[in-house]
Parts: sequence; C-alpha cells; structure tokens
Amino acid sequence: MPADLVGAGGYRAPMNAPRPFQRLDDRLSGKPLDDVLLAGVPDHLQTPLRDWISEALQGNPDVSRRLSKAVVISLGWPRHANTTYSGLLYNAPREELLVVIDAILQLTTEHPGVVEWDDVAELEQTLRYGRSAYKVAENMLGLTYRVDPTVEGSFKEAVQAAEPTAAKMLQQAWHHTYRPEPDPTTAYREAIRAVEQVACPLVLPNTDKATLGTVIAHLRQATAKWETVLIGANAAPGGPEPVVELMARLWSGQVSRHGGSKNSRDQDQAEAEAAVHAAVLLVQWLSTGALRRKS
Repeated sequence: MPADLVGAGGYRAPMNAPRPFQRLDDRLSGKPLDDVLLAGVPDHLQTPLRDWISEALQGNPDVSRRLSKAVVISLGWPRHANTTYSGLLYNAPREELLVVIDAILQLTTEHPGVVEWDDVAELEQTLRYGRSAYKVAENMLGLTYRVDPTVEGSFKEAVQAAEPTAAKMLQQAWHHTYRPEPDPTTAYREAIRAVEQVACPLVLPNTDKATLGTVIAHLRQATAKWETVLIGANAAPGGPEPVVELMARLWSGQVSRHGGSKNSRDQDQAEAEAAVHAAVLLVQWLSTGALRRKS
C-alpha cells in the first residue's frame, strides 16, 4: 500500500475482502456473483462516482490542480480556457467516469497529499454496494475487474508460489485482462511469458534461448523421462501429457505472435481471459513440483 494511503495510526485495512452486495432473492436462489455484477456505470452509480471525483480532488489546492491536470493530459483530453481541470474530470462523459477514477488512482503517488486512504476505502465501498463489475486493485493504484473470489484466490496463490519475475509477469497479464480498458494482446503475451519464466529453467535448464515452443517439443519427445503428481491408470504417477496439452493450446492460440501472416490478428478478450487462467494453473503446477523429471 502506498505510504500516503495508509490510514491513521498506520492501520492498513484489507481492500476487497467483503463480497459484493447481493439482493436477498438473488442470494437465496444461489445466483452466481457474475450474474449480478454490473458493467459500465449504471444509473445509480453515476452521481456517487462524480461526487467521489469531486471530493477526492478537494485536498491541497495546488497539488489537487496538478493531479487533475496530469489526469487530463494523460487521458489526452483538450481543455477550454473557461473550464478547470477538476471540472473537466467531474463532468466527464458517463462512459469515461471509471477511466477518470482509474487515472486518478494511478497518478496519485506522483501527487501525494490529495487522495487519502479514506477516499479509496469509500470508493471501494461504493463500487461494492453498487454491484459494480469493477473494484479498487489491491495496490490501490487503479481499478480492476471484480472476478469470482475463488478464481482470484487461485491467481493469488499462483503469484505467491512463483519466483518473482514470473509472478510479476502473471500480475501484468491479469492487469491487462481485467483493467477497465483491457489489452487482450498484451495480456496473452504476458501470460505466455509467465509460463516460460517457470517452464524453461525447469525443463531445459541448459538452453539459453528456450521458449514455450521448445519446452513443448522436448516434453513430447521425452515423455518417458517426465511425470506428474496426477496418478495414472496404474496407480503410479501419470505422464506429462496434461501439462503438455495445456501448454500447447496456450502456445498455438497466440495468433498475435507473428505479424504478416494471413491468420495474424490481435487477441480478443475471451482468448486473453482463457490464456491468463491457463497460465495461472500452469505457473502454479510448475512452481510447486506438479511436473517433475523421473528419478
């Protein structure tokens, strides 16, 4: 948590711990959270979000103006002479309100003393009560998509299990997938890099330029030398096929890897989400010894 967003007495309140609000009838009927989360800015959240922008920028006037100016410039918005920077942000088009808030959170560490911990906590509470599909990211420097808590838990476990570079790549893949303006192509690329970071030194430790493709090829050629902790039909450790198949689908699905091909294109959102969740599983497996060389 950034130092300027720590509460009074150094208290660091857990962000994103409570589940999103659900109506009684939705909860009793067992409706999944994904069915009640609302994308964009619904009617009942428009005014509270505008109010948050206004209140969050009411700190030190000089610093608040610099933060507002930085947000406007970063978003590439023109400002007319008779409009203040903060006024431009408050009156942003409805569909841009989440983008504005995300930018304020991103840039607040460069302009400390404006957005306080209480402001961020209030924002997260507003989004949660409003059943928003978005929430404040754990580092509180932006917004991210509110995915199912169980799915997000698996992601966090994989990050904790991975070595630092792979963990960072996996976090980047997650960020580009679930931020308010997702970048599926970058997310897919970072997902593959995260898997490569763990798989290459494990499978091909003496190869300087290994890729996920060469790892897959080696495992297919040397199947008899590798096993997984998943038990096979004979009650012995099974072969590496489940891991190889998931790697192969992730690798072959990256159609954005090479330009110039008739089949080359940017990845779409569904592909990015599938790739990131496949990478979460693979990083978790590879980091915890689920794939191992036979002794």
